[in-house]
Amino acid sequence: MTAQSSRLFRCFAILSALSWTTRAAPVTTPPTFRLPTPLNATFSVGSQVFKLVDDSRVDPFNATEKRAVEITVSYPSISQGGGACPNGTSFAPYMPTLMAGLLDKSLGIPDGTFESISTDTCLGAPPVSLAQRKLIIFSPGLGASRLLYQVYTTALAAHGYVVVSVDHPYDAEVVEYPDGRLVFAAPINDSSNTDITRVVDTRVQDIQFVLNEVCGNGNLTQGIAVDCGVRKVGMFGHSLGGATTADMTIVDQRIAGGINLDGTFFPTQSGPDVSPDTPFLVFASEGHNGTVDPTYADWYKVAGDNASPRVMITVKGAVHDTFTDFPILVKLLGVPETDLTADERAELGTIDGYRISEILQVYLKAAFDLVLLNEVNGMEGLFNTGNQTFPELEVVDEKPY
Repeated sequence: MTAQSSRLFRCFAILSALSWTTRAAPVTTPPTFRLPTPLNATFSVGSQVFKLVDDSRVDPFNATEKRAVEITVSYPSISQGGGACPNGTSFAPYMPTLMAGLLDKSLGIPDGTFESISTDTCLGAPPVSLAQRKLIIFSPGLGASRLLYQVYTTALAAHGYVVVSVDHPYDAEVVEYPDGRLVFAAPINDSSNTDITRVVDTRVQDIQFVLNEVCGNGNLTQGIAVDCGVRKVGMFGHSLGGATTADMTIVDQRIAGGINLDGTFFPTQSGPDVSPDTPFLVFASEGHNGTVDPTYADWYKVAGDNASPRVMITVKGAVHDTFTDFPILVKLLGVPETDLTADERAELGTIDGYRISEILQVYLKAAFDLVLLNEVNGMEGLFNTGNQTFPELEVVDEKPY
């Protein structure tokens, strides 16, 4: 297990075990929880899950099979009103049954805990229209599931984007395919440049394959047309997913702009970390800078004065896993802060869960609106030094948007 995936499992233990042990009376059935509705949502959100098989590649982690990935497609959907899903659909579970049960057992918590959490998306809901929409791709951290970032993928879909989040099998700690098959992580040494370069290269090929499939098959987007031309697609990722995003700006001209959530850069070829033609935003945890991470020292400089806009913002009170759903899940499950040990608080950061969710939802939307829609909406000041809207943020390096 990698260092990051170990942290992720510790976070699972915090939010689930504590949510039960702090209840005064014993219970046998978990309560039902749903992720919060996205901030200032324009649309309700539908979702679908697919397994995609790339017949052109043998899986680099399992030579007996073709490379496959699992994706969630989130999109603007029709609304039933009153916070309900349209007839014939229901809120999508936060994670599938076997994976939820596996985590319950591995953490020693009551059966059904993870299965009791649902997303704010309606599984298979009809799209609000088939009009062309902008496409955004998401890649998770090493060892992490795409499912741990649904607050943010759902929020972007609620503002009109089609969002495709991708699991990278044998890299993620566990992936459950729609047929119930579980795929566990291969032994990957996250301190080995050779291993990490191999993983990032595989991820880049995964994303390019997913783009080809989504752009060429309207069934994957519920019939919604998506714009897949040159510099028309957005991408973001957490940790190694952020590095994957940076690499995609170099190797695939469809990427119009990228966002790296606290990820070290791992370029898989010589040259700049980020394409000079691609606007790029880095959100970093407090203390994550060029002193502790040499790849943060000059990523924004290497492209020269004529490069596209690029900004790096640090978040006071944030740690690496602050950029996942964990801080919101802790709030959702009602875990009192007083019940957290110092080590447990260190895994989540000191910034409030709802506050970091607000910040990231605002910035993700503003950045992609600027890059993909050329819409400013009075938000351009967010990316400049001196921003007073969110005092927790510090713009440390910039070539402004």
